[in-house]
Amino acid sequence: MRFPHPGIRRLYWQEVLASLVVLQSHAVLAHILDPRACSSDLSSSVLSGREGLSTCPLPIDEDSAIDLGTWAPWKRRPYCVEPFLADEPGPQFCVYTFEPFRGDQGISIITTPVLAAGMIDALDDAVVPPKLRDFSSPALTAGQGSPAYVIKDVPGKGKGLVAKRKIRKWELVLVDHPALLAHMDIFDTVGPETRQDILERALHQLPEHQQREILSLARSSGGEPIEDTMKTNIFGVELGLEIPHLGLFPIASRINHECTPSVFWRYSARTLAVEVIAIRDIEEGEEITQSYVPLGLSYEDRREDLQNWNFVCTCPLCAASGAQRARSNERRERLQQIYFELHEGVSGKIDLAADAVDELTGEMESLVAEEKLETQLLVYYGLVARAYMRAGQLAGARRYVDLCEDLWIRYAGGEEDYLAGMRQLRHELSERERKAVDG
Repeated sequence: MRFPHPGIRRLYWQEVLASLVVLQSHAVLAHILDPRACSSDLSSSVLSGREGLSTCPLPIDEDSAIDLGTWAPWKRRPYCVEPFLADEPGPQFCVYTFEPFRGDQGISIITTPVLAAGMIDALDDAVVPPKLRDFSSPALTAGQGSPAYVIKDVPGKGKGLVAKRKIRKWELVLVDHPALLAHMDIFDTVGPETRQDILERALHQLPEHQQREILSLARSSGGEPIEDTMKTNIFGVELGLEIPHLGLFPIASRINHECTPSVFWRYSARTLAVEVIAIRDIEEGEEITQSYVPLGLSYEDRREDLQNWNFVCTCPLCAASGAQRARSNERRERLQQIYFELHEGVSGKIDLAADAVDELTGEMESLVAEEKLETQLLVYYGLVARAYMRAGQLAGARRYVDLCEDLWIRYAGGEEDYLAGMRQLRHELSERERKAVDG
């Protein structure tokens, strides 16, 4: 799986969810990033009996580790560099390595001291829900059970994941955890030689079997091996409150692109886990695929975006005849127009009666089915529900709130920040219904 730099995208469904989240206040962020909020007693609060995993640690950099004589819970003393290319002085970036992590693995993180301190709780295996901890994924189960996929050569694509059996829609295909996490700014504000040094340290501080696994992944630019491997296989994740980082997930990064994918990813900053989930039935022997670009784009826009990965997509949608691609483009453009009309109605800029919302919704659902864009229904359902509310059709609003909630749970899982957006939608409906009763 390849994500270009600069401009690495979060996966499309994550962009969708993030656009609907009720954002937390700046005061919360300030508290999290303020070292004074924590006690300096590293032994006062320990997770699961694992020494040094404090729930409120102080940030540690290279100098403070020397002064204190300890760098717990990290495996080695942090190694730090300054962002020489930044316009203004900024925080230093340090390499932090922790093991054992999710079984017999390790994890190396290149980030700021404050962010490293704030993510220590996420390193504990106890934060991983039992359904993920017990899943037949190599990281935590030491090879128990049999995965639903096999990694093998795929013609024209290199290595990929292929289904060993039929995988049902909404089935959890695999769970993976990062081997490397890197603050996105190191690619913009750290010089190439220094960046190469810090990336190599992050790699070589991992167990040898992980180093071999990482270096066996695909490369694309022909540059230094570790940086080329990172740029070819990373995808965007977040630490803390939406602080962008790049994550390398050794198994999930093998999933190749298709414009009509069979899986989506669900990432949790709380557990650092990626769940790969089927969005349709996948037949035995079929390649498991995900989209590298946002869904719903025209053929020309997809082709342009995919140039970042230096390949031309030959999936059935892109390999169709010119006439078929043109019709697909027209349907996708119409979907964008419908979204705009519904949005204008919700904002009150145009008057949309209930029958107009009915018509737009029916057309939208038909186009989504034709274009196999069911994952976008999460966006449309919430908008349709609000359009019905504004039109005073509360029965229709209730139906689409329920449909939206079902998709929220399927796509967001139990992530509290994402589900807060759904609670807001449910609250809006309740208020409308209350006012209707009060008359």
